[in-house]
Amino acid sequence: MKTFLTAFLIAFAFVAFVTPILIHYGLKWGLVDVTNRRTIHRGRIPRIGGVGIALGTILPLVLLYFYHNNVSEVFFETSANPLVVIGGGLLISGLGLLDDAKNVPAKWKFLFQIALAVGAYYLGFMIDRVYTPWGFVEFGYFSLPITILWIVGIVNAFNLIDGMDGLSSGIAFFVSITIFVLALHNMVEFVALISAALAGAVVGFLLYNFNPAKIFMGDSGSMFIGFILAVLSLKGASKHSTLVSVLVPIIAMGIPILDTTLAFVRRFLRNQPIFMADRQHIHHLLLSKGWNQRRVVMTLYGISIFFTAIALFAMFLKDREAFLILAAFSVVIVVIITKLGYLDILLSRYRTNREQQLERRLEETLSRQIARLPLREMETLIFDLPVKGFAVITVGGAPLFSSGEADPINFLDIQADGEHFLRLYWNGVVPAINAREAIMLALIAKSLIRYFSVTGKESENPILSGH
Repeated sequence: MKTFLTAFLIAFAFVAFVTPILIHYGLKWGLVDVTNRRTIHRGRIPRIGGVGIALGTILPLVLLYFYHNNVSEVFFETSANPLVVIGGGLLISGLGLLDDAKNVPAKWKFLFQIALAVGAYYLGFMIDRVYTPWGFVEFGYFSLPITILWIVGIVNAFNLIDGMDGLSSGIAFFVSITIFVLALHNMVEFVALISAALAGAVVGFLLYNFNPAKIFMGDSGSMFIGFILAVLSLKGASKHSTLVSVLVPIIAMGIPILDTTLAFVRRFLRNQPIFMADRQHIHHLLLSKGWNQRRVVMTLYGISIFFTAIALFAMFLKDREAFLILAAFSVVIVVIITKLGYLDILLSRYRTNREQQLERRLEETLSRQIARLPLREMETLIFDLPVKGFAVITVGGAPLFSSGEADPINFLDIQADGEHFLRLYWNGVVPAINAREAIMLALIAKSLIRYFSVTGKESENPILSGH
């Protein structure tokens, strides 16, 4: 236990010391998170705190190389463990840092994450079978895609949940503690050590990241945390591949997994690009109820603690009894989905197929004709929809035109071109949008932008209101 506590304290002290330095150089080098249409903060805040988290987590492992005990012998007995944890962790944190600085396309980030997941699989970070009360379930050829889905999914889950001061780092702490206890229970001590180091690193970072945040972790931190927790949970559960050992990390990561799943389903049902960012994550929905950031974060901390307690309690039950815990967990998830208004979206109709080529020709023709209408008639056209207001905004979030009533959460962004969006403030929860509806909404958005570009109204009167 002394080794684990030492790892926690070393990581904590290192991150607490180095983060002010990162704040200074983040501002100096312009590596900041600026305000745009998705963010909820104001001002220029450095977003390279993940560098400190990654280095702080890895530092105790490097020092462990020079201190021989049972943990170091197991961790360094093969090259696989340091290659995945240290090498893979540094690589994905480096990718995140590059994305924070240069905006790497989502496709290349996704492919890089898949490559790291494949590497981790072939180096032994996998679960190829699970023991259930009815015997072993062998995954066989499905073991590789399941491993890829788990690692890439958790990486992106922590990336998506990182949208509010202290949220991702706080949840990472609770998950780290859960995996720490699971690893000790399964006698995988080096996993417990790394979990303790990560817990210390995120607590040290929280000193500067809790609201009001002085620094953000950025993708360099969120993707590192997601990757480390994903591979640790695989290794921590693999030695005793019982159903409980597999369920424990899933339950502990309930908030990020739920939020990511809902985000993908929501965008699919609304015919939006899967990787298109929006402001309808769980924390945004709670914020829309008039709560401040601290209340939202503390509420999600409370839910995470509840999930952690369920996971830890399930750890000491038999597999048959664990199904009761899983049932309770499922009920809580359903309640969250219902209370946040997602049920209306999930029960909405699915999209239909698109006839791409002809639709583009028709869209171009009709947008030119609609753009010739007077502005008042265009407003009337939009207000015939079930909306209470709309706005034309830039990709940076600056309003160019607004009319009617705004809503901080029940809105849908329709991309008009590479620089502008039409934001529709819905009457109630934003519904699923099928393919034909998406095309017609895009047509209205492009027509409105075409009107401004032709008349020059955008530059003459940046914000209008008149409905």
